[in-house]
Amino acid sequence: MNIRFSLMFTLFVGLFMLSACNTNNTPNETPVVYDSVQENSSGIVIADGEIVPAKDMQIISQSNGKVTELLIEEGQQVQAGQVIIRLEIPQQLIAELKSAELEQLQAQQSLDELVLYGYLQKQLAYQRVLDAQVGRNVALAVWDDFDEDKYEQDLEKLNEDMIDAKQELKDAKNDLEDFLDLEEDNALRKRRQDTLDKAQISLNQAERAYDNLEINYEQLQLNLELTKAVLDTAIAEYQKFGQSDIQREQKELAEELLSTANTQVEALQSAMNDLEITAPFNGKMVSLKIQHGEWIRVGQVVAVIVDDSSWLVESTDINEMDIVQIKIGDEVTIELDAFPGEMIRGKIIEIDEYPQSKYNDVIYPVRIQLAENNLPLRWMMSVIIKFDENK
Repeated sequence: MNIRFSLMFTLFVGLFMLSACNTNNTPNETPVVYDSVQENSSGIVIADGEIVPAKDMQIISQSNGKVTELLIEEGQQVQAGQVIIRLEIPQQLIAELKSAELEQLQAQQSLDELVLYGYLQKQLAYQRVLDAQVGRNVALAVWDDFDEDKYEQDLEKLNEDMIDAKQELKDAKNDLEDFLDLEEDNALRKRRQDTLDKAQISLNQAERAYDNLEINYEQLQLNLELTKAVLDTAIAEYQKFGQSDIQREQKELAEELLSTANTQVEALQSAMNDLEITAPFNGKMVSLKIQHGEWIRVGQVVAVIVDDSSWLVESTDINEMDIVQIKIGDEVTIELDAFPGEMIRGKIIEIDEYPQSKYNDVIYPVRIQLAENNLPLRWMMSVIIKFDENK
């Protein structure tokens, strides 16, 4: 009995639900999905877009450091080059810059002195050439006056004198040997000793005369070589000046030292300048992403600036089928969601060659220059772009 009742109840419920379905048989509407880019019967392409500034930029820190000064606020107008943020300057960087600037000053002074006294140095070098030429001429004159034949004869005679003196000395030594057993104050011994001493003196004199003659001859030859070397050196030093009043090597060295010092100062000054963050162009600071006392790092976005002096429209959904129907210079009509009924004329000034992928479609951003208008436009306001019919 219970099973039968249960089956009947289930059948009743089923019939009731089927009846309800039959009485409420209105079909559900299929959602309509519209393309962002549309084309009406007149051939006009319609696309979505947004208001964008003529120029915008994220300002990125070039240094690590602590923010010590915030010189702007969000919404404030700034000028190109205006300092907007200052970071703390390390004492070591200050010391290195002062040291480099001192080296730069010294290098510049050295080059200035080289230029200032260059003419004097050139004249002194020329005077050294003249003096060396005089010394060379004197040495040549002395050599010309030298009688080499007489020198050979004198040298031979002195050599014979030395031979004779050596023989006399030898004879005197032999004579003295026979009297060495006698007392030193013995008259015979003393006479022979005197003879030996005189023979030694004669030999010494002959040897000195021979050596002096050879030395004088060698001195003449040396003077010839020395004066030539001095003259060659003086001429070479003078030729280094060329047509300039400064020696090329000296000038190049001084300029190289100054260039190195300048590079060092510029590098340190650049590092110092990186601690001052400036506005890249005239515009409005629309976003400030740091606070006073905050530590920031290289590459961190610290602010966003826009050039709000003029506004453009950038399309967001023109696909590959419609991009071929428009070109730079085409005129368009802009309708803004924020200002119903208002329309602005515009002209295409740029079609991006690099497409974007959006909603599984290929999108080509198009930029439009707006005609003059008095509407209070803002960044990213939504617009509808109506491209004029192609003729």
